[in-house]
Amino acid sequence: MKKTLVITACALLLGANAAFAQKGNMNSAAYQQKAGAAATKKANQASLKKGEPGLKTTKVTTTTDVYDVSATDKKGTVDYGVVEQTITGPSGKTTTGGVVYSNYTPSKAARTNAKKMEVSVAGGETYSFNKDNRKDRYATNGLAGGVSALWNMSDNFALGVDYMMLHPRAKSHDQDGEYRRYKDNYLHAVSLAGKYTLNAWDSWRVYIPMGWGMMNARMKTSAADNSSSKDKWGTGFYAGLGLQYDITDSLFAGLEYRYTYAFISDKHLSDFGRDKDLQYHSAFFRVGMRF
Repeated sequence: MKKTLVITACALLLGANAAFAQKGNMNSAAYQQKAGAAATKKANQASLKKGEPGLKTTKVTTTTDVYDVSATDKKGTVDYGVVEQTITGPSGKTTTGGVVYSNYTPSKAARTNAKKMEVSVAGGETYSFNKDNRKDRYATNGLAGGVSALWNMSDNFALGVDYMMLHPRAKSHDQDGEYRRYKDNYLHAVSLAGKYTLNAWDSWRVYIPMGWGMMNARMKTSAADNSSSKDKWGTGFYAGLGLQYDITDSLFAGLEYRYTYAFISDKHLSDFGRDKDLQYHSAFFRVGMRF
């Protein structure tokens, strides 16, 4: 009996010591931190299970577009590509653009205007209203020709030299028993030449030819009792209107009218002159090349 009481007392004493030790461990800082971490983890897991929102993620979207653009004017055609990039982010949309390629094709007019030299030849007919002292004309329609070399100073204006030959056909008169024949009626002119083009950016071009230079007129006459052959130098000018078509950027053709005035009196060329200066109207077909 006594032995049983001693064992019981020892057991009670050991249990009290263990309970006191466990209470001390629970009151320590390490235990409290560990317990707090476990409680936080458990709470987070419970929150996720309830569907509560987590952290937001920001998305950035980039859109790229490429446009093929073509623009045509009198100078040519430009084909180019434009890239447009749009970035959509937290701050909104940002759009940037730029040309990634560009091709220029000049028009025929642009290629034509880029050439600086032109040479042309012309042929046609000429006519003169000049009359002698009996009011009879010296000549009828005749041949006309020439050659021109011009330097294009700008798209609209060219300057150079021009040679022109006018040769009206012979004409005869026999009135009141006085026979007269006018033959070998020539005019040669070498001029400082100009050409003003009104519409320099079209294939059909309207232009004004003009020139001033030295001229030589020659006339051979024969009458019942005598004949003569005379020539005279003087200055003169011409002006007119032309229409040409650019077949290519190098080759052109067209029609041209010229009025020519020579400061040469017919009294120096014929015994039947009226002291009138020579005047001519001429029509040419002209072809030329540009270089």
